[in-house]
Amino acid sequence: MERLVVKPGKERKLLNFYPHVYKDEIQEAPKSSGVAKALAADGRFLGVGYFDPEARVPFRLYRFAPEGEGPLDRAFFLRRFQRALEKRQGLGNSFRMVHGEADGLPGLVVDRFGEVLVLQVRTKSAEALRQAWLPALLEAAAPKGVYERSDVEERLKEGLPPKSGPLFGEVPEVLEVEEDGLVFPIPLALAQKTGFYLDQRENRRRLEAMVGPEDRVLDVYSYVGGFALRAARRGAYALAVDKDLEALAVLDRVALRAGLRVDVRHGEALVVLRGLSGSFTHVLLDPPTLVKRPEELPRMKAHLVDLLKEAYRLLAPGGYVWISSCSYHLGFPELLEVSRRAAADQGRRLRVQAFFIQPEDHPYSLHVPESFYLKTLLLRDDPL
Repeated sequence: MERLVVKPGKERKLLNFYPHVYKDEIQEAPKSSGVAKALAADGRFLGVGYFDPEARVPFRLYRFAPEGEGPLDRAFFLRRFQRALEKRQGLGNSFRMVHGEADGLPGLVVDRFGEVLVLQVRTKSAEALRQAWLPALLEAAAPKGVYERSDVEERLKEGLPPKSGPLFGEVPEVLEVEEDGLVFPIPLALAQKTGFYLDQRENRRRLEAMVGPEDRVLDVYSYVGGFALRAARRGAYALAVDKDLEALAVLDRVALRAGLRVDVRHGEALVVLRGLSGSFTHVLLDPPTLVKRPEELPRMKAHLVDLLKEAYRLLAPGGYVWISSCSYHLGFPELLEVSRRAAADQGRRLRVQAFFIQPEDHPYSLHVPESFYLKTLLLRDDPL
């Protein structure tokens, strides 16, 4: 096995289960791409991973020091997948089965929807090791079908071509995703990411528990209407806003099947918000990943201030604003900052009701800060 030596001091993060080694942290590199063992400058064994000098992160560790020097073979990946499934027992039919580095599987994301898996291969290491992990995944999960949606930006940054389509077995063109009695028919070829935002499941349940027939709910960036439909199920008036017509069509089909009514507005969120009047008891803002690099943060914070100003303008007395960020670079401090700035512009006094993070099937590893991505801030109108 080839060897990779890290510079003095850089071994500490690998010993603390951080899996990424960057180019300027490598003292001695393997002669070619492939599986390699990582060593400290003093010769201590650190783990086994995959090296590719052309990757955004040249070395990604899969097997850490306590596990020994065994190969990254089918047996290794089978144990990882079995462990991931054990940690998700009791979560129902739909859940994230593999959450990349947080599950010790850098570059791989797998969502389970009943008997169908939808996966993304985001890095060169995960792509290169496909012949080892894919048979192990099939053995551990025993799906009827697997669909690949490896057409994400992270893959393009690695220099990998996009891949999308059926990968194994029988995969329906329209995936029926059930969540708490609502069934969403998701066309896989047109879906965003892996088809359904499983990470907002607990927030959708929280909202449904809070609303009643007298409430008015505004679901901005609604996608297929997970929040709006739950509000409508409680008898509330619900309005969903999204620029994805296909997603709004799915919302309409779910509402028709369930005997619910949800009004929709098609268009860019800020434009639609500026054209709305009236007031809402709950305003939900769940934008896509707005910040992918630190230098984008000032511009995106300004955009969020504009969105929140409109949310506050439309907020009923005593109402709630839910603002989510799915970007690692946009954390709770930034959400609080933009919320205060918008409140000052609108002359609105609010209190922080709660903080929520991603659910347990999207684990946040203490050792991988980047695995903490989904934050939700719940604010309530609080006049004196």
